[in-house]
Amino acid sequence: MLTKLVSENNSSLSLFLHEILDSRKKRNSQYSLRAFARDLEISPGRLSDFLSGRRIPGKRLSARMIMALKMTEDESAKFQHLISRNREYASRIGGAHLLREDEFSLIADWEHFALLMLMGTSGFSDDVAWMAKRLQTSELKIQNAIERMERLGLVKRHNGRLKRLKSRVSTTHEIPSTVVKESHRQILEHALLSLQKDDISVRDITSITIPADPAKLDEAKKHIRNFRRKMAELLNGENKSEVYNLNIQLVPVTKVKK
Repeated sequence: MLTKLVSENNSSLSLFLHEILDSRKKRNSQYSLRAFARDLEISPGRLSDFLSGRRIPGKRLSARMIMALKMTEDESAKFQHLISRNREYASRIGGAHLLREDEFSLIADWEHFALLMLMGTSGFSDDVAWMAKRLQTSELKIQNAIERMERLGLVKRHNGRLKRLKSRVSTTHEIPSTVVKESHRQILEHALLSLQKDDISVRDITSITIPADPAKLDEAKKHIRNFRRKMAELLNGENKSEVYNLNIQLVPVTKVKK
């Protein structure tokens, strides 16, 4: 029975499977990912993709996994619900390259994503000094960012020139909160700097404070996602010369009631 092994607040298929694997390791120190794959009757590589969030089990395979893990009716329902949520998430980011949790932690600093987008602008030069000047950061940070992204297969050198391999990058939706918080902090810090130094003609920072129904937050988040996608399409014109960050903030002002 898995009920005691899988926490109630586990909202990720990846974490669901990780908890089962970890619980088996606690009972048997020799138990490995390969053994877990054997018990599920799938290849270790396929299981690794499920654990990282890169792939989602199909209907037939998920049914086999439910049988192999001897799930109760409630556990089976939770497992299938998580698969459904992961499919919905995959459809939202359609076409984007998914980063695993450990991969994202390596490139969470703002320079990495800014550099990827800079490579898609007109007049791009892969000279480190030029990139550092355009992004207003140090040459060392740019060089380190390039090396990390080369290791992750996001960029590569081709005939001596730096080439972007992935134009769109996303993460699984269960990234460790400390990594996400730091990434968001850096983005908000950029917004504060822009507020102080950039002319109003090249920026737009506005806000609205409203009474809100918390029950409608999920719907509001969907509208925000759609808005972000439409803005990306709008700004992706023929004359891309700058890199912008669109940061939409929807945060509680009052103390949220539990």
